[in-house]
Amino acid sequence: MKAARIHAFGGPEVLSIDQVPLPQPLDDEVVLRVRAASVNPIDYKIREGSTNENLPVTLGRDVSGTVEICGTRANTLKKGDPLFAMLGHDRGGNAEFVVVKATEAAAKPDRLSHVEAAAVPLAGITAWQGLFDHGGLKSGQRVLIHGGAGGVGHLAIQFAKAAGAFVATTVSAEDVVFVRELGADQTVDYKNQRFEEVVDAVDLVFDLVAGDTQDRSWEVLKPGGTLVSTLSEPSQEKANLRRARGVSYLAEPNAAHLAEIGRLIEAGKVTPFV
Repeated sequence: MKAARIHAFGGPEVLSIDQVPLPQPLDDEVVLRVRAASVNPIDYKIREGSTNENLPVTLGRDVSGTVEICGTRANTLKKGDPLFAMLGHDRGGNAEFVVVKATEAAAKPDRLSHVEAAAVPLAGITAWQGLFDHGGLKSGQRVLIHGGAGGVGHLAIQFAKAAGAFVATTVSAEDVVFVRELGADQTVDYKNQRFEEVVDAVDLVFDLVAGDTQDRSWEVLKPGGTLVSTLSEPSQEKANLRRARGVSYLAEPNAAHLAEIGRLIEAGKVTPFV
């Protein structure tokens, strides 16, 4: 089969199309025929050498496709079943076929094309785990999402609204209409407004920006609230001063989370935008 791999770190020119052996599934794994794969920031960071990887590497954490080969214990699946998945770090989806573990995959939502479905897993699971696993967001609470128009942010807005939360978000002026259509209750044009002057105290800050934006976010957090970041470790000193929690995390593949996201998509409560 063909796979897009890197044999050295650098710019896009280091990508090459290689002939590699067709992978074989073990136990409850399946081999997925990849119909679509997405590109995330982690992909170019790996390509540039920002992480420690053993070369050569096939990039791509997101895939949507159809089952090609079932492992001996993959009894609930058959050839042709459509799945989408966030892959572990040990495999890449920029290939014609890839092994997918049972802990990574869920049924592809019928209402999505493979291209739309491939845009969901990593961004969706990142949003889900940040809001609910690490942020503890509940119905009736208030959340501020920094970077609400991005891949993770636009799904986080929809997840939070589906959970019954009040959602404020910071975006650029050209994205205000977009995030309002997603359900955001309050929008802040970060280039022309200071969010800490217009957003009332929130239970959760979901930080997808970091830097000065994260530092200023303590001002809008309720005592006992939580600041969750995908990018940098929040200051524990500032968290203690606010009697709050500061958490950073890396998203992990989770079939149950992806299945729940798929149900929200099928119900028309969440729509990914490519």
